[in-house]
Amino acid sequence: MSLDSVTIVIRSIGERSESLCRKLILDQEVAESSIFIINEVPFSKAMKAGFEIGISENRPWTFCVDADVLLRPGSIAELLDSANKQATNVCEIQGYVLDKFFGGAREAGNHLFRTSLLPKVIERIPPEGKDIRPEAHTLKCMQSDGFPWHTVQVLIGLHDFEQTYEDIFRKCFVQAHKNLNHTGLFIPYWRSQSNQDMDYQVALAGFAEGIKHFGEVRIDKRAEYFQEGMKIIEASPKNPIDLSEWNIDRIEAIIKNWVEPQEYCEMYPRGMFVSSGSEIISRALEQYKWHRNRSSVIVSGKHVLSWLLIGAGKKLRSRSH
Repeated sequence: MSLDSVTIVIRSIGERSESLCRKLILDQEVAESSIFIINEVPFSKAMKAGFEIGISENRPWTFCVDADVLLRPGSIAELLDSANKQATNVCEIQGYVLDKFFGGAREAGNHLFRTSLLPKVIERIPPEGKDIRPEAHTLKCMQSDGFPWHTVQVLIGLHDFEQTYEDIFRKCFVQAHKNLNHTGLFIPYWRSQSNQDMDYQVALAGFAEGIKHFGEVRIDKRAEYFQEGMKIIEASPKNPIDLSEWNIDRIEAIIKNWVEPQEYCEMYPRGMFVSSGSEIISRALEQYKWHRNRSSVIVSGKHVLSWLLIGAGKKLRSRSH
């Protein structure tokens, strides 16, 4: 599928990675005239602005990507190929990202919309403050009305790498309200990484402040509770990203060398994104190595076998429903 068929909207609130996000899209040979950056808050307003650009440009597809997503080589073309295999009533598809703070793959920050359906999508954007997940709310409404969305087995890039401390704090503050059930993943993982990466110290602080906040939480960086919470962070601002140090090969290398933490593997025994049998084998070997550094061969083998059996059980249950 030609890249001329897609309008790309980068949704930014001034993220440190905004320029890098754009560079990595250009590196995929997307025309500059097809790329737009919007800086709208709150998030529901940014959604509408991006959709309106897509309608105005009138290309078959509109790809809304958050500025905290760093795309891997060929990911846009791969998403387009998947999109064109969908039924004509499918309003959106999305891939997976390798998320720094989840420690593995998850759905976030990327939405490829069928442009002809965007007027209907706009009508279903919830009023600001009604839902902490306005885009998910909108997609569920579209699905209820006969326009489903699909997640495809495409790992498109990195998520939440190279962010400012302010953005990390804010996002993890929000995670305390969006994904409190992931506490067993977040806290042990972030603690284990915090001595070697200040990002995880800030993540812990943001999550803790989010837990203490009992009021409404909006996806709006201007909110007072984000500004007040950041005052507890004592860290010098990061330097701007040196774009000359980054290319699509570097993104690919990070993905290839990433080892999912044990906490992620326990919550997602088969991972959210597993594309092939060879990948399952690779993940099993990484699991074995992780345990082998901490226990005996027999104990490590038992852990990996348990991991595989749990994953197989989940897969069988999902097929039966």
